[in-house]
Amino acid sequence: MTFNPGLKIGQILKNADIVDIFKCGNMGGMRRSRTTNTLVIVSDYTKGIYHDKWIGGVLHYTGMGKNGDQDINWAQNATLAACCHNGVDVHLFEVMDAGEYIYCGRIELVDKPYTEIQPGEDGLLRKVWMFPIRPVPDNDVKKPAMFVFKDMEDFKNRGKDVDAQYMKKICAKKRSRSKSAYVPPVIPKQEPKPPVVIPSDIVGNKVKHSAFGVGTITAIEGTTIAVQFDKVGLKKMGYEFCMQKKILEFI
Repeated sequence: MTFNPGLKIGQILKNADIVDIFKCGNMGGMRRSRTTNTLVIVSDYTKGIYHDKWIGGVLHYTGMGKNGDQDINWAQNATLAACCHNGVDVHLFEVMDAGEYIYCGRIELVDKPYTEIQPGEDGLLRKVWMFPIRPVPDNDVKKPAMFVFKDMEDFKNRGKDVDAQYMKKICAKKRSRSKSAYVPPVIPKQEPKPPVVIPSDIVGNKVKHSAFGVGTITAIEGTTIAVQFDKVGLKKMGYEFCMQKKILEFI
């Protein structure tokens, strides 16, 4: 009996949703569930490990195994290779933005798997198995435009560096997201402080200082006054400060 996940084509899920619906594991690009008798396969373009591509409406999906030659008889490679007669429903998700899994529907194998050479996660060239698959029924689910080719000839002409180009695009998107626009704080402009004006007629006046005692103002020098105190001699001090703090008083 075919498993119905109750999803719409193009619906975006989180990884936890896939695990909950299909009762499968939460890691890897090929996830077998014996509870729902399904195989969930994920084509994740954001990681740059596998080199999947759509050619003429068919997704050429890279098999399981990150390093070294892949074995078609190993693990879920064998499940996908035999999906036409083993009774396992295969459901495809695509990831174009990290963490967002786009449901592409149930798929079928439309041609025999074949091998090609791809670099592994370690950067070394190895043999991988490619599975030509197509959604059934076919649909127009969103696909990454850079990995969609009209036919094999189109792929040969445009597809050579498409993986490297896509990774650059992803890195640029991550950088733009991480750079939040800097908004400088608005600092209110302070009104200029009015200049200190010392009345010229205070020269000769007697004053009393809270610490120095009685003295006589002898001169004005800018914002400073000179006071000749009876006990401690000549002192220069800021006029405005002394008046504000009531350090001096006229007598």
